[in-house]
Amino acid sequence: MKPAPFAYRRARSLDEAVALLGEHKDARLLAGGQSLIATLNMRLSQPALLIDINSIGGLDGIAIDG
Repeated sequence: MKPAPFAYRRARSLDEAVALLGEHKDARLLAGGQSLIATLNMRLSQPALLIDINSIGGLDGIAIDG
């Protein structure tokens, strides 16, 4: 099966990603996970917009402090 049509935006900053999420209530974040692609292909998820946050620095890991 093919995914339903959707728009795609690559956010260049965290502020831009947050603004896009605020403007588009039916948006999903694309951050490298494969489960979103599977749900799109099976049409279990049909967002109007995918926001790619892969190129935003500082979001590529988790750190425990304290």
